Amino acid sequence: MPIFLPEPTLINFILYGAFTVLALSMGPFDYFGPMPMRYSKFRGEKGIFSRAGMFFLYFIPLLAALGFSIPYLTHPSLPQTILLLALLGHFAKRCLEVLFLHKYSGPMDFLTALSIAGFYSLVAAGTSSLNAAALDHPDGWFWLGTILFAAGETLNFWHHKLLADQRGNSREYVIPRGGLFGWVACPHYLFELLAWLGIALISRHLFVYISFVGMFGYLLARSLKTLAWYRAKFPDFPKERKALIPWLI
Repeated sequence: MPIFLPEPTLINFILYGAFTVLALSMGPFDYFGPMPMRYSKFRGEKGIFSRAGMFFLYFIPLLAALGFSIPYLTHPSLPQTILLLALLGHFAKRCLEVLFLHKYSGPMDFLTALSIAGFYSLVAAGTSSLNAAALDHPDGWFWLGTILFAAGETLNFWHHKLLADQRGNSREYVIPRGGLFGWVACPHYLFELLAWLGIALISRHLFVYISFVGMFGYLLARSLKTLAWYRAKFPDFPKERKALIPWLI
């Protein structure tokens, strides 16, 4: 499976090194507390409206992905078209879920919204820009990535809907059930990662693989915190339920 590597220049070494440090630090910083992301179950007492903050952190990356596609937007190849549609589709889906599906219980920290929007925008801009040097022709890994992306996005939406339906009009959290919620606390994170793995296989650029590893670390940390939160809040929370991956983590 070919992977596109950056040119071995000093500036690329610095930029890729800095991005790798940033991506790999997100999970530990959130989990151990130096820079916790204050939203959802871990929100503070003050902040901006969660719906506005969440829309902001997905809409800005959507614009970044579109803006950095301009050089090849008029005559894109098939691989370029599919990757761009995957990027735009992911962030557009998340914007629509924020507006019409998710239920919010309290405020979101503004710096958290800004931090996540910044990271996602960097990923979207970098991935879209590198898409100018896409595969010449789709191969088997490319089509596998396309399938993984479609499956991940569909199953992510399904589990988001399960969460929203079970909360109904209440602002209180409940023990989620249905789908893979019987095995893990955060199956929606698992399928979001599946979708981003698909994007990495479609793109095949090192930058996107680094992005995926960073997202995996962050969502793993977030799911571990969520599992601990559920166990503390609900004494009858199933003890055998894992955080992110059934039977493993």
